[in-house]
Order: sequence, then C-alpha cells, then structure tokens
Amino acid sequence: MGFLSPRAPSMPKPDPELAAAQKKQEERLAAQERDEMMQLSARQRAMGRGGYRQLLSPVRANAEKGVQETLGKS
Repeated sequence: MGFLSPRAPSMPKPDPELAAAQKKQEERLAAQERDEMMQLSARQRAMGRGGYRQLLSPVRANAEKGVQETLGKS
C-alpha cells in the first residue's frame, strides 16, 4: 500500500559553510546586544550619579575653581 501515501524526500543536510556563517552572525549579534546593554547601563549609572557635568553645574559658585575651604588650620 506504499503507492497510496507517497514518501516525502528527506531534507538535505545544511551546507557547513552556511551553518558556520550563520553561527558567526549570531555571535556578532549577541556581542552587539551585550555592548548595547553595557552602554545603556553606563548611561543610567552616569545619570544616577551625576558625573563630571554635575560638578561644573552653573548652580555652584566658582564651579571651575572647586572648593577652596579646608578643615582645620592650614
């Protein structure tokens, strides 16, 4: 009764060169995602802490000169 249900041809194995290229591309995309996540994390850390720009804020008097007062006798 094999003539009633035709067999589908077996799928050929993927080309090893194509599989290697696909693997390289997946690794590249994973590295790119990792870099983007690190940049986002760094940006969020900088916003939370203020960074160098906050030290030079126009709100501070003499921002570029810094703090000149010291504790104790000098």
